Amino acid sequence: MAKNGIFARSMFALRLIGLLLCMAVIGGCQRDLLTTDPDHRLDFSTDTLTFDTVFTSLGSATRYFVIRNPNDKKIRISSLRLAGGTLSPFRLNVDGQPATELSDVELPAGDSIYVFVAVTINPNDENNPFVVYDSVVMETNGNLQRVVLQAWGQNAHFFYASIIGTQDWYNDKPYVIIHSILVDTQATLTIHPGCRIYLHADSRFYVAGTLRVLGQPGDSVVFRGDRLEPYFVDLPGNWQGIHLLKTSKDNVVEYAVIKESIVGIRVDSLKVTAYPKLTLRNSIIRLTLSSGLLGITADIYAENCLIHSCGEWNVQLEYGGNYEFQNCTFANASTIVTQHQKPVLRMSNYYYYRLQGVDYYLPADLNATFGNCIIYGTLNNELDRDAISGAAFNYSFRNCLMQLADTVNINQPQFVDVIKNANPLFVSPDYEKQDYRLQAQSPCIDAGYDNGVLTDLDGRLRTPPPDIGCYEFF
Repeated sequence: MAKNGIFARSMFALRLIGLLLCMAVIGGCQRDLLTTDPDHRLDFSTDTLTFDTVFTSLGSATRYFVIRNPNDKKIRISSLRLAGGTLSPFRLNVDGQPATELSDVELPAGDSIYVFVAVTINPNDENNPFVVYDSVVMETNGNLQRVVLQAWGQNAHFFYASIIGTQDWYNDKPYVIIHSILVDTQATLTIHPGCRIYLHADSRFYVAGTLRVLGQPGDSVVFRGDRLEPYFVDLPGNWQGIHLLKTSKDNVVEYAVIKESIVGIRVDSLKVTAYPKLTLRNSIIRLTLSSGLLGITADIYAENCLIHSCGEWNVQLEYGGNYEFQNCTFANASTIVTQHQKPVLRMSNYYYYRLQGVDYYLPADLNATFGNCIIYGTLNNELDRDAISGAAFNYSFRNCLMQLADTVNINQPQFVDVIKNANPLFVSPDYEKQDYRLQAQSPCIDAGYDNGVLTDLDGRLRTPPPDIGCYEFF
């Protein structure tokens, strides 16, 4: 009996070993099978390969990324290539094999390969694009996947997720902001005439201290996205915007151009000194994905400003606040990159939120004054007044040209010498020219009152009686 038991256990062990060997063979065969399933895709160690050192000197830099096959079968990369081909400043080396394009690269199940990428750029060549882009394109089972390559084409001041103290920026080299910047509490950043500030797509310009932008006529300070290829020029949403936080104070922006952002300038909370939270003069905000100027219970004074071509409101004043606008032009129409669907100007005296199925309305006093301003667009009504009880809702429009619904009665104390529903006759407000100066027949000429604004957005002297809007007709 003992011998029979030993024999039986030996046979069982042999069968088990045989079964495991078969499973291993089958599993190995499975891993060697080539998948053609379009749902089987590649994984990458990164979706964007950034070269952040080539701007320091003429020369090369090398980075790498990893291609992984996460599937249980072998996969074939039918094509792996540089989108820019032989003209690209980037070069590839795939597992030790230099090439611009490779075909039929097989990657076993669970395996990976390294792709080394080199780039050579002269960062002191001002004819270079500011940011150089290409991509590695891979085709597997009919799917196209890519890893973006980006390198800086010119020398610049770079800020990576930076918190900065008091300092001055001068127009010696461009300024590039990646992953946002914060002007620290109690710090003052002064930006001098002619500076160019480029912000990456995920970047916001936060100010917890004080921002002083001191452009001059003909030498503005420009804030824009860092994508300079023709497709991205004047494309809304290329960066996040300027955000003046609750602790910020005494911010001054003069002769600035802010464009291609999601929100142009956002201002949070009331002033903490005798001066407005933001004084905005002789500046242009244009082609934003959302609002041009957003105030949330804020203190803003604006003069000779042009805000146009915004994806939502040109000026959005929420949750109360104190605002004064003199000789400003707010104009909107649909363009090839924006859809004009919301009124040019919105004002509210509350903040709304919903929590656990309950609606809450928090009131706050609103006081807003508009003098010699143009509020015009292609909608029937370009004024959104949204008020609730429990807080003041004070506003006035004096000597303004406004596009208003027929139901809006301008024979009220809030409207003084308002020109209703007349075309301001801009020179050429189309997307290509974006010229909001006045034609000779404009009803805005000599239609303003003396509000103490002595020059226009071009820096030219106004002659009494002044024209309505940011530009004086000459």
